Formats: sequence, C-alpha cells, structure tokens
Amino acid sequence: MKHIKYILAAAILCVSGNAKAQNLNSAYFMDGFTYGHELNPAKEYDRNGYFSVPFLPGNLNVGLKGNLALKDIFMQNGNGLATYLHPDISFDKAMSGFNDNNKLLTDVRWDLLSFGFHAFKGYNTVTIGIRTNVGMNIPYELFSLTKKLENRDYNFSDLGVDATAWAEVALGHSHQVNEAWRVGGKAKILIGGAYARMKMDNLDMNLQDPNRWTLATKATMEVGVKGFTWGEPERKEYESRPGEYYEQIDFDNMDVESPGIGGMGFALDLGAEWDLGKQELLDGMKVSASILDLGFIKWKNVATASNNGDDFIFEGFNNIQVEDGPGTSIDDQIDELGDKLGDLYRLQDGGTTSKARMLGATLNLAVEYALPMYDKLKFGFLSSTRIQGVYSWNEERIGATVSPCKWFEASANLGVGTVGTSMGWVINLHPRGFSLFLGMDHLLGKLSKQLIPLNSHANISMGINYPLGKSRK
Repeated sequence: MKHIKYILAAAILCVSGNAKAQNLNSAYFMDGFTYGHELNPAKEYDRNGYFSVPFLPGNLNVGLKGNLALKDIFMQNGNGLATYLHPDISFDKAMSGFNDNNKLLTDVRWDLLSFGFHAFKGYNTVTIGIRTNVGMNIPYELFSLTKKLENRDYNFSDLGVDATAWAEVALGHSHQVNEAWRVGGKAKILIGGAYARMKMDNLDMNLQDPNRWTLATKATMEVGVKGFTWGEPERKEYESRPGEYYEQIDFDNMDVESPGIGGMGFALDLGAEWDLGKQELLDGMKVSASILDLGFIKWKNVATASNNGDDFIFEGFNNIQVEDGPGTSIDDQIDELGDKLGDLYRLQDGGTTSKARMLGATLNLAVEYALPMYDKLKFGFLSSTRIQGVYSWNEERIGATVSPCKWFEASANLGVGTVGTSMGWVINLHPRGFSLFLGMDHLLGKLSKQLIPLNSHANISMGINYPLGKSRK
C-alpha cells in the first residue's frame, strides 16, 4: 500500500510490470477455440466438451493497452537512461510522446478451473478464475508542469487511477433456437478481493506570481480492502497561517489487518449468433454480438478520503533534483516527484462506507464470412468497445482464420482503435487428447534490456486443455 500517492510512479509500474486484453480477441472466429464462450457465451465448442487441470494455465491472459509507453517516460541520455525530467532532454523532445489524455489499461485473467459439456439441450460451461483490471489516466498538463514550470495558470481534470481485483465463479449455457439462431448467457458470482480508486476532478494552479503559487483541487480516494486503515495522520502547518495546523493522510502509515473478502457481486454475459446461410440469405456469413461483464460488486468497509477544495499555497516542483550525481538516481527522482504530487491532494480521512461499483463492460459486434469455394478459410470483422468512463476504449479488428484440417487453426489480424494500431495472431492445435493455443492480440514489439515492452501495446495468451470426444464437424 505504500506510495499510492506516487501517480507517475504508478504509471511506470504499470508500464513496466504487466505485459490489455481481457480475452484473446484474435481467436473470436475459431470454432475449435476452447474459450470461445468467454468472447461470446452463445458460442458452441466443436467437441463434446473439455476440461482443464486446476491451477495450470488452461487459460492465462495478460495484457497492456494504452497510449502511454515506457519509452515516453524513460529516454536514452548519453550512455545511460534518464527520465523525461532530465535537464539535458529538451522540453519538445520530452513532451513529444504524450497525448492530451494518456491512458494505460491492464487486464489479467487466469482461469484456475474450467470445463464444458453438452447437456440440457445445449452447451454448458463452468469456470472459476481470478481477474484484475487497472486503468490510469494522466493529462498532458501534468507532464508539462513537472517538466517546465512557467508563470501561468494550469488547469486539468480526470487525473486518476482505478484498480480492481476479484475472483469469479461462472456458469454458462448456450442453446440452438433454430437452424439460424443461437443464443447464450453466463451468470457470474463475483468475490471482491480489493479495489483502489483515486480521482482528481479538477485542479487549478495559479503560478502567475513567481513568489506565491496558489492551488485549488478537488480530489477523492477510496480503498476497498478488508481490514484496511489509513493509519496515523500527518500533522502539517498552514503555509499562510504560521502556528496553525491541519491533518492529512500519511500514505506511509497505511496498513491492512486481517485481509479477506472485500465484497460480493453478480454479473452477466449475454450473446447471440445469426447464421445467414442457414436462413437462405447469404451462404457462409454469420453475424454475432455479445456483452460481457454486465454487473457490479458491492464493497464493504470502503475507506474514503477527500479534501475540501479550498485554495492553498503550493511550494511546487521547483526543487526536484534530476541532474546526475549522488542521490539522484531514477528511483530518487520518482520518489521526490511522488512526494510533490502527494502535496497536491491534502486528503483527509472520510471514514468508511459501503459502495456498489460497476465492472467495465465490453461490447462485441462481429461479422464473419467463409469462402464458398473453400470454407476452411474465412474472414472476420470484430468491433470491441470497453465501457468504463474515462478508461473506455474502442477497437476494430479485421483478419483471416484458416483451418485446413480438423485439429489445426491459425489466425492473423490487424486492429485499430482509440489507443492506436496493433497486430494479432493465434495458433490453435487441438488433436484428439489435448488442445494447445498460443496467441497475441498485440505483438510485443521492441523490448528493453530488462525485457520490458517499450510500447504501450503488449499481450500474450496461452493455455492447454483436454477435449472430450471427436470434432463435431
């Protein structure tokens, strides 16, 4: 819990720590993909069923998506690496990689146990897994003022971090309504592990007077972890009223006692498929749609903090040491910058409450077309939209899937959306006895010496499962 106040440090941690893809979208049009039901609960597996071995990577998906990259924060300076704050790095060069709103989104899914089977006049699935979702948004103006303070007014909003971790137990069923239509749904019991949310709604900085900077901000913070406490507050003196003191949260004193279940919730996945060929409209064409994670978690004992939005004198970022020398390593720079950012909030303990929070829902719309002269090759278009407030995103993906035999499938595709372009691929081997897949929605691209992706898109999915019966096609 230490150093939650370090917004930029958290950004760097997210960029360098997790290699977005909640599901492997590149496999959406594969009939032999075991986990097609997690992309659209209406999908039917082409075997009698499958099972995974508990706690092995039956379906492990780790990903990063955004328009903020490691190479935007760290830059080559001479023979070494420096942050964008280093004086030898010009303002124009330092700011060249940043956007109006710099987003970073990470998702991790690990299915601990999963199996599917045909019964009850349809296809059924059971999944137990853990998931994490992290979103971050940093306005351009924050990078600008930390790099080059000018005697002018600054104003920005929507600075924030949102992170949630939970476990889920999901029961799914898909059913063939008639020859052309298939529908499906999945009910999920959600077990909340932890969540943290920091949001700065508005920040006004008046730096016109070089000798007196004033600042007004409205910030809130919530932490939903069982047993979490803010700890002993920090007592500080008012800059404008010597001898008078106020208390604010000391982030170094936060603690967690007797951690456990932080909340419970419920969610639904809904989906449908329409085969135009079977309705004698257009041979080889299917249209499908799904909405995933439509639900909420009710968190108990949420620790809250906020400030009153009053004006106060701010001593600023003018003393951050970024030149080379003792005590000025990258870690020291981040720590000092984090301390300065912490002064922007002046958060005070707001007690505890309960709170219901929606998950980030995902909407998928897809069209696929199998060539009439060679139906083992099909082309597909998939539009995915995450609905999650300031952390929302949209991506369109177009590609081709080939299945030259019953036990092998491969796919390649290109994606474009609100956070840039990407390329994806999947190889799926599913002979009788086992099923093995490996794929990426986003190629890793160039890596640092520490094997950290330098770009903001990175994703890898893998899994091994055990099919039941022969291919049904």
